[in-house]
Amino acid sequence: MTKLIAHMLPGVFLIVVFSLLKAFVIPAHVTFESWFVYVNFFVWIICIVVPCVIYYLRTPPGIDHK
Repeated sequence: MTKLIAHMLPGVFLIVVFSLLKAFVIPAHVTFESWFVYVNFFVWIICIVVPCVIYYLRTPPGIDHK
């Protein structure tokens, strides 16, 4: 499980940076545009789901690696 968290840490860091940019740099009216909502969704998918999929493809569940 700690390897999974290690795979997810860069993505969590990118989400924090993106959220800070969204809160302080990007104007509020831009964040309500439909294209920006899609960008926000894909950033979350790329930062969280993709590292999890890569981890589980490299280390399938049920295999003991100890």
